[in-house]
Amino acid sequence: MVSLHSSLAGLYALCICIVNYAADLSCSDPRTIAVNGNCCKMCPPGHYLEDFCTKTTKTVCRPCPDKSFSSQYSAFNKCRPCQSCQGAHRDYEKKCSPTTNAKCSCRPGFLCFDDACSKCLENTCDVGEKAVSTGQMWFKCQPCHDHEYLDVKMNNCTPRTQCNMLGLVVNFPGNKTHDAVCGVHDRDALFVSLGVGCAVLALVLLVILSHTCINVAKKCKADPHLSIMEETGHQQHMSQTDSKRNPYEIVTTLS
Repeated sequence: MVSLHSSLAGLYALCICIVNYAADLSCSDPRTIAVNGNCCKMCPPGHYLEDFCTKTTKTVCRPCPDKSFSSQYSAFNKCRPCQSCQGAHRDYEKKCSPTTNAKCSCRPGFLCFDDACSKCLENTCDVGEKAVSTGQMWFKCQPCHDHEYLDVKMNNCTPRTQCNMLGLVVNFPGNKTHDAVCGVHDRDALFVSLGVGCAVLALVLLVILSHTCINVAKKCKADPHLSIMEETGHQQHMSQTDSKRNPYEIVTTLS
């Protein structure tokens, strides 16, 4: 008869074996998966799994074929088919790619029935009214508040821009379908114009001064004795002029 102590020891050893086996099968990298005792890498977005890894080979992945996609790391053996936006009043807002699904939208005057835009329904709401889906192939019209405008593309009531809160003047107050348009004060516009004009004038003067300095530097570099010779010649000319002058004029000048 097996003793209780021996049974507990055997059970403890079995638990240790199970824990170790599970630890061998666990993969720390979330982009890997345990297969037959191996941590195989999953296929990246835009690819599907052709074969799992083994002890000697890596995971084999293939690119998604046309009109299909895979948006995340996976171990699926095929890519998901792209959504088709062909149908009554529907169009592609975004084409399908190997990593992203297509996104559909409705043509002007129609609204998407659901998030996937599987169907387009006619927008019968008045100007400035938001169409709210009832979930039964029908919409109810909800008017926007006085301080809001209807973003037709998003079918959403959006608060109008408060120009006064931004320290700007109101060029257009906005209406049910358009946001307000803000502008700067006349005094601010004048200061901005003066600032820009001064900056341009300073830049022009800087260019002219730089050009003049460069020309002078080139002349001095070409003949460094030019200024000395000019000065010497000027002094000689003055001496010759003085020697030719009447002595009486020289005395008069000195006195």
